[in-house]
Amino acid sequence: MSEEKILRTFTTRTPDKPGAFMLACKVIMDHDGNIVRVSFNKGVNLFIEVYATREQLNAIDKELSEISYVDYMPKEPTILVMDVRIKDVPGALYPVLKVIDKYDVNISYLNSKAESRDYQNFNIGMEVERPEISKKILDEVATIYPLDVVSYNGNYHDLDITVEYIRLANSIQRLFSQSDDVVKMFIEESKQITEVMKEHGQEPKEVFDSIKQLANFIAFHRDLNFKPRLTEIALTPETTLHVIEPPCGSNTYILRNNDSLLFIDSGLGIFADEMITELREMFPCFFSMEKTMIATHADVDHNGLLSIIEGAKILMTKKTKDILIGHKGDDGIKNVFADCFGRLSRIVNDYEEPNIDSISILGKDVPESHDDLLFIDKFRFGDIEFEVYEGNGGHMKGETILYSREPKILFTGDLYSNLDDLSPERAEFETVAPFLLKNSDSNPELLNSICSKIKDIIDKDGKKGTIVCGGHGAVKRL
Repeated sequence: MSEEKILRTFTTRTPDKPGAFMLACKVIMDHDGNIVRVSFNKGVNLFIEVYATREQLNAIDKELSEISYVDYMPKEPTILVMDVRIKDVPGALYPVLKVIDKYDVNISYLNSKAESRDYQNFNIGMEVERPEISKKILDEVATIYPLDVVSYNGNYHDLDITVEYIRLANSIQRLFSQSDDVVKMFIEESKQITEVMKEHGQEPKEVFDSIKQLANFIAFHRDLNFKPRLTEIALTPETTLHVIEPPCGSNTYILRNNDSLLFIDSGLGIFADEMITELREMFPCFFSMEKTMIATHADVDHNGLLSIIEGAKILMTKKTKDILIGHKGDDGIKNVFADCFGRLSRIVNDYEEPNIDSISILGKDVPESHDDLLFIDKFRFGDIEFEVYEGNGGHMKGETILYSREPKILFTGDLYSNLDDLSPERAEFETVAPFLLKNSDSNPELLNSICSKIKDIIDKDGKKGTIVCGGHGAVKRL
C-alpha cells in the first residue's frame, strides 16, 4: 500500500530577486510535491503549503535547507492554524486562549463565523516556537472543544500523528453524523493508543490507516447498500436457524422456536437500523417475541445489538462480561495492534455497553485461567439442548462454544471462520482489511490446541452432518 499523502506548510526565506520562487517550486516539483496554497508579503516569509508523502516532504525540507530557503529541523517559529468549534456563550473562547498563552504563543490570525445559534467556528492561526508545542496545544484544546487542523508545519513525527488522528476523527464524524462528544472521545482514545503503541515500538499510523479503511467501507455499505447474505435452515420440526451475514462484522445467528428467538452474536452496532429492518422482515411480530442473546466472546463486531434489542435476556461468560463492561480487557495485551484497533473500533461502530442488569452468567466456579476446553453449563432452547464450553483464550478470554448433539450443530465464535465461502461484500472487505478475519489478537499455539479439542468433541458423535456456524462466512455442513 502506497504511503498516504499529508499537508505541510514550509516557511521559506526566498531571496528578493527574479526566479527565487521558481527555484522553490522546482525543488518541490522534483520530489513530486503538489503546491496547494501560497501566501507571500514582500519582505516577509513566503508560506508554501505542499501535499505529498511524509518521505517526499522531508526530502523537500532537506533540499530547501541546502539552498538556505529554510532551516532543516527549523528553530524559527512554525505555523499552526486550527479550527475550533466553540459554544456561543460569554467567555467560551477563554479556555482556548488560556492554553495558547500557557505556551507563550503569539496568535497571528483570528476569525470567527457563526455556525448556528449555539456555536461559532474560530479559525486561529499561531506562530509556534517548536512543532512539539503545536502538538501540546492541539492535545489540550481537543479535551475542551471539537477542533480540526487547517494547516501546520514542522518536521516532527509526533505532531504529524496528532494531526492525522484529529483529521480522522472529523472525517468519521462527517461519515456517520456523530456528535461532538464522540469526536472528543475518539481524539482522546487516539492520544492514549498512540502512547501505548510507541511504548511497544509500533507505528500508530498503521492503526489509523486501518480504522479509516473500516470507516469508509462501513459508510458505503449502510442504508440501501446494506446487502447481507441470508440463509434459513430447518433444524427440527419446531426450530429454524436464520443466518445474517453482513458486509462486515460477525455473522448473526437466530434460532426461532414458536414465539421465542435465540441470538448467537449480533454484529456491529453501526448497522443497528439496517439489522432491525431485516429482523422485522424475517419475524413480523419481532418486537413482541421473547428474546435471548448469547455473546460468544467480547469482540465489538459480535455484540453491537446487545444494547439495542430491548427486553432481551443476555447470556455470557464472566470473562466476556468483564471485557465488555468497561473494557477491562485481558490480563496483558497479546497483540498491541489488535487491542488498539479494537478500542477505536468501538467508537466508530457506535458500541454501547448493554444493561448490566440484563446479563446472566454462563457457568459457575470456572477457573480464572485454564488450558482446556471446559464444559461449564448447559441450557435448553425449545426442543434443543446446548452444551456450553469455555475455551482456553486461543482467540480471547471467555470465548464460548455451543454444541448440540441432536441436532448436531456447533457455534464457534471466531475460533473458526469459513473463509472459503464469504459473501461478495465480505470477500471485498477481506481485501480491504484482511487482518480482521485472521484472528490478529489470537495466540496461535492456544488456538490450535482449542480447535483440536473442539474437533475431538464432534468426532465422538460422528462429525458427518454436523452444522458448523463460525464467526464469519457461510454455515458449513461436515
